[in-house]
Amino acid sequence: MSGIDGIPGIRGPPGQPGQCPAVCEGEKGRPGNLGSPGPSGERGEPGLPGKDGITGQTGENGEKGSPGEQGTPGLKGDQGEMGGIMGPLGPQGEPGVQGVEGPQGLPGDRGEKGDQGDRGEPGPCTPSIQSAFSAALKNIYPRPNLPVPFTSVLYNVMGHYNPTTGIYTAPVNGTYIFTYHVTAFLRVLKVGLFVNFQSIVKSTEENNMGQASQMVVQHLQAGDQAWIQVKDTSTNGMFQNSESSSTSDTL
Repeated sequence: MSGIDGIPGIRGPPGQPGQCPAVCEGEKGRPGNLGSPGPSGERGEPGLPGKDGITGQTGENGEKGSPGEQGTPGLKGDQGEMGGIMGPLGPQGEPGVQGVEGPQGLPGDRGEKGDQGDRGEPGPCTPSIQSAFSAALKNIYPRPNLPVPFTSVLYNVMGHYNPTTGIYTAPVNGTYIFTYHVTAFLRVLKVGLFVNFQSIVKSTEENNMGQASQMVVQHLQAGDQAWIQVKDTSTNGMFQNSESSSTSDTL
């Protein structure tokens, strides 16, 4: 059986230095164990573009997408060429069912005023209204071709005579009696009764201090106007003084 190991001996002196051959070629050692990963380096510069790859195979059709928003209207196209010859008119169809009445439209523009119609027949009188006046001349030698204002009013209860203008306005349809008694002085007097600018009766008085008189019956419409008028400047010798009067009356 083996004995117990002895005590190690004293280390001997170093040997002579060895000489390195001209070419040192050692034997390749075995790969070492894999080291732990080092820290991440900085990001490198982008690489050069790679070559285009081979075209892949056509994929299957995907699902239909939702409708897109409506685009803006396109420009109006050019008018197309005229079509063929119009065919013959077809037979008239049967009348359709009448539709529901539509809402009332807005009022149209007001039309132009029509021509004045013919004057109607005289209407019935209104006996409940009694109209009369009596007035005398105050200013001698009145202006010609205008209503003579008999400004000195003797009777005008209903106010249908205007002493400022000398015009009487008929209040209702009816029959009226007009009279005038006017004095001439130093001039010829040509005077007449007018209704709505139409002469009804005329008188001429050439004698100094002579008097022209007339009475006429007229049927008037409500609103008709009547007045006394002299002809011109040389024949407007209508006069009045304390001894002679010129009057106009309506009954």
